[in-house]
Amino acid sequence: MKVILAQTAGFCMGVKRAMEMVFNAIDRNPGKIYTYGPLIHNPQVLELLEERGISILNRHQTVSHGLVVIRAHGIPPQERQELQKAGCQIIDATCPRVARVQAIIRRWAQQGYATIIIGDQDHPEVLGLMGHTQGQGYIVSTMADVAQLPELDKVIVVAQTTQSQALFDQLVEEIKARFPQVQIYNTICDATANRQAEAQALAQEVEAIVVVGGRASGNTQRLVEVSQATGVPTYHIETESELDLKEMSRYQTVGVTAGASTPHWLISNVVTTLKHAWAFRQGSVGQLLFRAWRFFLKSNLYVALGAGSLSYTSSLLQDVEPLFKYFFVAFFYIYAMHILNHFTDEASKLNDPVQTMFYGRHRRFLLITGAASAIMALVIGLLLGLVAFLFILLMTILGIIYNLKIFPVGRASMIRMARLKEIPGSKTIFTAVAWGVLAALIPVVSSGRGFSYATIFAFLLVAGLIFIRSGLFEILALEGDRVVGKETLAIALGKRKSLNLLYILAGGLLVTLYFATTSHLLPSLGYALLICVFYALAYLTLYHQGYGENTLLLESLVEGNMVLAGLIAFLWDPYHGPF
Repeated sequence: MKVILAQTAGFCMGVKRAMEMVFNAIDRNPGKIYTYGPLIHNPQVLELLEERGISILNRHQTVSHGLVVIRAHGIPPQERQELQKAGCQIIDATCPRVARVQAIIRRWAQQGYATIIIGDQDHPEVLGLMGHTQGQGYIVSTMADVAQLPELDKVIVVAQTTQSQALFDQLVEEIKARFPQVQIYNTICDATANRQAEAQALAQEVEAIVVVGGRASGNTQRLVEVSQATGVPTYHIETESELDLKEMSRYQTVGVTAGASTPHWLISNVVTTLKHAWAFRQGSVGQLLFRAWRFFLKSNLYVALGAGSLSYTSSLLQDVEPLFKYFFVAFFYIYAMHILNHFTDEASKLNDPVQTMFYGRHRRFLLITGAASAIMALVIGLLLGLVAFLFILLMTILGIIYNLKIFPVGRASMIRMARLKEIPGSKTIFTAVAWGVLAALIPVVSSGRGFSYATIFAFLLVAGLIFIRSGLFEILALEGDRVVGKETLAIALGKRKSLNLLYILAGGLLVTLYFATTSHLLPSLGYALLICVFYALAYLTLYHQGYGENTLLLESLVEGNMVLAGLIAFLWDPYHGPF
């Protein structure tokens, strides 16, 4: 299925600004934080904010302490005064475009003008605007509302920023007919107008349109109405779980747009899920192959195969004869740890809906095989010797501790963290080190050979490739991770700096690997493995150029780099084949 995503889909400037202000408040303020009314009209985001300790104050409700964030819709000045009198510390996240409408109303109200607001009667933005009219405000949303307006001498017209352009134009004509001297201000936000125009254009290219957004969101409802007016089948959903994939599989081309309060991770989830809808068509060979590959990838068998491949490659780099035991200790350990991490990862449901659905469907199988794999890794470690077993046992314990609260409550509040996983960038670093130990150190300590320069370079190659892999996945998951409060490398540095760091690391690996091989610190296999570093640069560039959606294809390409290293090593193997 071809999925066309509207360019304007997702958070508008005002909502993005409000979210950033709340996240910054969470990071800097250890006390209680409230939003005055729901921050945005998206239940999924509100639920996640609640999990992070953000409470919602209802209208006219105040607190004597704490930080109160005024939401993007704005509030009446009287209610702001109530908060100030109660002693609340206020952060104003009112959208600048809404604030502009408020300023227009105030200016004209001071000159005795009445204000007609074209908008929804109970919408929080409209209620906030009414507070600036000095008691001379009127809300209209239908022709009948215009007809019922009293006689007015001096009047201006403004619009709710998320109002329909077509409705605004229609009602303005009626208002002009009644009040010829009226001053008209089209205050519909550009983002809203652009979304509606893009939805109309999108309808000409697709067989169906999916609109993603909260059902209480006014601008999302406008998009639904605009799309329905084109005659194209329109589906309004809040999350990908509401998609009827059997029905959607009937379409060859589907358009996706979203309201201004819909986060990118929700939109990405819908796009990703739709791209796999074709697999729900019955009876095709492609469907069977797709499901088989998805099982291999999402069950972590593929990444475990990559771990075994890197162990094999590292053995050859250190002139250690590769053995089955080296391969499978890496295979089983990585398989078990990936399953554990997914089941304890709060953001996984946001960042990878396909994997989440897969884990839900195969939960029992994955838990049983994951536990069995952890035991197998420890058993093989025992067979390899005491040092190898202690390495594996230590990493297993650290993997468990990583997700547990280990700092005392008092100390945790001082250092703003309770778990190792809350150290910014720790996951990427710990993951790279763990792979380096498994693939590069265990074969050499188990073989009885001492550490050498080759061990150092093999460790750096494995850890570097895994750091790049994990770093890119964290960039892809940045928005969902930030919502649930994870402290990843991408969040700490930002998307651009993180990607630049990965490029620099890849360049450093190229130079290091080439130098080590030309200096005869590594065998000639080092030259061939330069292909893997160029491969990493290639998928980073694909993402940088905008081709890097979080799909099975991208995941397959990234994870495939480790398997590629194993294939290259297999062709070079002086021991005449693996093991």
